[in-house]
Amino acid sequence: MSGDKLDQLFQAARRENAPAPSPNFADDVVRVLRREPAAGAPGRPSLWEELNAGFPRLAVATLVVLALGVAVNLALGTVEWKDLSDGLAQLSTQDILPLDGF
Repeated sequence: MSGDKLDQLFQAARRENAPAPSPNFADDVVRVLRREPAAGAPGRPSLWEELNAGFPRLAVATLVVLALGVAVNLALGTVEWKDLSDGLAQLSTQDILPLDGF
C-alpha cells in the first residue's frame, strides 16, 4: 500500500466520530473486573512452572547423592574392600550382622 493511500485512510478515520459507549458500559467493566484475577495475583502454577521452580533443588540433591556415592566408594577403598557386597560378606562372616537380617 502506498504512503498516499495510507494517509488518506488515516484522514478518513480522523473525520469519523468516535463510537459512543453502550449505556451500561460501567456495569460491563465492573463485571469483567470481578471475573478476572487482579494483575500479579497469585494463581495456581502450572506443572512446568513447578518443575522450573524445583529444578535447582533437584540438581543440588542429585549432586549430593553423587558426592555421597563417591565418598562411600573412597571410604570402602580405605577399608580394603573391593566393593560393598564384599564388605557386607566380610561383616556377615564375622557375626557382626545378625543372621536373620535387620
